[in-house]
Amino acid sequence: MKRLVTGTFRRFFLLLAAGCLASPGISQNLPPLSFVFHDSAASQGYYFLSPYTNTPPFIYNHAQLILDNLGRVVFYRVFPKSNSPNATIDFKLQPEGHITYFDINRNKHMIMDSTFTVVDSIECLHGFITDQHDLRILPNHHYLLFGTENRIMNLSSYHYFGINHTTPGATNAQVMGVVIQEFDENKTLVWEWKGHDHYSFSDVDPVWLFSPSKVDWTHANAVEQDGDGNILISLRHFDEITKIDHASGNILWRFGGKQNQFTFLNDPTRFTGQHDVRRTASGNLSFFDNGQYTNPAVCRAVEYSLDENAKTSQLTWEYIYDSNMYSVACGNHYYIDNGNHLVDFGFVNSAGLPWMVVVRPDKSEVMEIHYPAGYISYRAFNYLTLPWQLHRPAVTCRRIGSQYYLEAEEGHPEYQWSTGDTTAMIPIADTGDYWVFVPYGSGYISSEHVRITDPLTPCFFAGVPPVPTIQALSVLPNPASGSMHIAFALDTGSPVSFALVDRMGRERCRRAEERFASGRHEIRMNLAGIEPGLYFLRMNTPFGTTVIKVAVKSPV
Repeated sequence: MKRLVTGTFRRFFLLLAAGCLASPGISQNLPPLSFVFHDSAASQGYYFLSPYTNTPPFIYNHAQLILDNLGRVVFYRVFPKSNSPNATIDFKLQPEGHITYFDINRNKHMIMDSTFTVVDSIECLHGFITDQHDLRILPNHHYLLFGTENRIMNLSSYHYFGINHTTPGATNAQVMGVVIQEFDENKTLVWEWKGHDHYSFSDVDPVWLFSPSKVDWTHANAVEQDGDGNILISLRHFDEITKIDHASGNILWRFGGKQNQFTFLNDPTRFTGQHDVRRTASGNLSFFDNGQYTNPAVCRAVEYSLDENAKTSQLTWEYIYDSNMYSVACGNHYYIDNGNHLVDFGFVNSAGLPWMVVVRPDKSEVMEIHYPAGYISYRAFNYLTLPWQLHRPAVTCRRIGSQYYLEAEEGHPEYQWSTGDTTAMIPIADTGDYWVFVPYGSGYISSEHVRITDPLTPCFFAGVPPVPTIQALSVLPNPASGSMHIAFALDTGSPVSFALVDRMGRERCRRAEERFASGRHEIRMNLAGIEPGLYFLRMNTPFGTTVIKVAVKSPV
C-alpha cells in the first residue's frame, strides 16, 4: 500500500503551461511539474531531465530541462518536432564536461559544449542501427554506445509469443540483438561485440515477447566500463546483467535471468526489466529494478555487493517508494555526490505517484517531482556543480521619473519575461518574483530570480542594494585593440572581477577578483589573442552583474 509521508514539508507548483512566457518566436509550453519538498535545504545543485509522452494528445512540448535546487527552470530547449512521440532522451552531463542526448529524429547521439551548442555527434558503424539507450564518454575520451543487429532466424520451435506467450515464432523472424561499439577520440571504431554471437535465443524471458515475426530480443538499456576495464551491460528482456571480457569478448559472468550464476544471499526478490546498471565508488553494483514481472510486482532502487569469484550477491541497499508501485519502462538510480540517491521511476503503473524522488542513504525523502498524467522520463540526473559556468543574463533595476524598471542585459535577440513581456526593459508593477529567458546555444537560459518585496523601494532586491547601473561601467577605447581600459565606480567597497564573453556565452579572458574601495577606478585588461568581433564585458560584484558590449578590432 502507499506509505504515508511524515514530517514537515511544503508543496508548491512550478507551472509552465502554454502562454506563461509567450514570445513571437517560440512558446515554452512545457509540461507543468509539481514539487514536494520534505527538506528544501537538502536539495542541491542542478537537475537534468527531458519529460515526454508517447500517448496523444501531445499537449506540451517535449524539452530538455535544467532545474535549480528549488525546481526553477534554468535552461530549456524545445525541439521543432516535439509535438509527437519523444524527440529527445538521456539528456545528461558526461564526466569530461560535454552534454549529450539522443536525438530520435536524427537517430544519433548529439554532443553539446558548455554553451549548449551542438558541436559533434556519434552513431554506430557497419550498418547497425544506433540504439537510443546509452552513450558513455570514457576517461580516455573513448565513446561506448549500443547498436542493434537484425538477423533472420527460425523461431517456430519457441512458443514464446502472443498475448499468452504460447504462440510459436515465425520461420523467418527478424531478431534484434545488441551490438556494443567503442570508438576512440577520433571516432575510429576500436572494439565491437555482438550479442547474437554469445547468447542463445532461449535466454530471453518470454513475458517481453509478443510479435512472432519482429522480435525485440535482448533490449539492452545500459552500458558501463567496469573498474577493471571490462564491460557491463543491462539486458532488459533477459532480466540480466552481463559482464564481458574486453580483451577476448567472452562472457565473464551473468547476474539475474534464466542463466543467473549468482546465489542471492539475502534478497529473495529477483529483479526484472532492470535499467541503468552502474558500478558505485564503493565497488558495488547499482541499478533500478523496474519490477513489473517480479512476484509481487514492485520497483526498487538497489545496490548489490558481488563476490565475482564465489558468485554470491549481497543486497546492501534498497529503496521502495510504494509496495504497490512498479515501473513499466525507463528509469534510473543515480548516486549524487553528496551521498543522496536520485530515483527516476520512469513509466509507473498508476497516476498520482511521483515521477522522481531524491532520498538520503537512510531512505528519508528530500524531494519529489510529479508530472502530468501520461508523462515519463527515461533518466534524470542531479549534479551538485557544473564543470563550466552558466552565463545567465544579468538583470538590473533603474528608475525613470517615478517608475521603476527591471532591465535585462543588452545584446540578446529575444527576451521572454515571466510577466509575458518580450522587451529588454519592463516596468515593475507589483511585488513577487521576476526573471527573464534569453537565447543561449540551442535553447534559452534564465536570469536569476529577482524578488521584489517592497514596491516603494523595488531596486533593493531582498534587502540587498542594486548592482551599479550601466553608466558606472565604461571601456576605453571601444573598439579596443590589444588591451582596453575599464573605468567603473562603486558606492561601497567590494570585491570585483571582470570577464570578457563572446556572443556564444564562452568566456575568453578574465581579470581575477580583487577588492576595490568606494569611488572611481580604472584597470587594464589584456586582449592578446582575442579575435576581432563583438564581445560582452561582465563586471561581477556580490550585488550582481553589469554587462556592456565591447568591440575588438585587429591591431593596426
